[in-house]
Amino acid sequence: MPALQLYDTLLRFTLFQGMGHDELEQLVAGMRLDFIKLPRAATLLHEGDPVGRLLLLTNGTLRAVTRSADRGYAVAEQIRPPFTIEPERIFGLHQASARTFEATTDANLIAIDKAEVAALCGRFMSFRLNMANMLATQTQRSADSLWLPPAADLAGRIVRFIAERCLTARGPKEIHIMMERLAYEVNDSRLNVSRALRGLREAGMIKTTRGKITVDALERLAEAPLRNPL
Repeated sequence: MPALQLYDTLLRFTLFQGMGHDELEQLVAGMRLDFIKLPRAATLLHEGDPVGRLLLLTNGTLRAVTRSADRGYAVAEQIRPPFTIEPERIFGLHQASARTFEATTDANLIAIDKAEVAALCGRFMSFRLNMANMLATQTQRSADSLWLPPAADLAGRIVRFIAERCLTARGPKEIHIMMERLAYEVNDSRLNVSRALRGLREAGMIKTTRGKITVDALERLAEAPLRNPL
């Protein structure tokens, strides 16, 4: 990849924003970058795989699948570039992927080894601050979600259940879950959950088939004024 094109590509990612041309030139010259070409239907990471490098999705789309601890349900979503894949998993207590990532189109990624990431944090203040800000923002959002007021109705609880389990707040999502399990998760009856889902479906917010809820655009669902039909 030509140098100027590589600089422009890196600047699309939060970790490199604010870096000048000279800094980027030093960064690229002083570290090893691996370029990954992932064919359609290939798996980038399986859940539980060690995460020993920073992965930057630059082209194409990935399908990210997250499963509950007891394997009782799963959320699948589409990941588009620019996207940094699980940066919080490079360091810390659990250095293994929490999800499975598969290519839905031919995809391109840049990989930076964990040791290189640590060196970049030491050499470049912009990179260090961007990394700290990214991880701090993620931690704050997770903590803040615990203190939100309860959803006003059952439909709102279902929407929040979905949104809290997604990597991104936008785009299409698939929730693979049986009605009985969803009722358990939102602390209501199966009948009431069925009625709430019907209301969301009739409003054009979701589609449902047995064991699956499809959301075309999570941002539209999350922002909609919901009313429980009960």
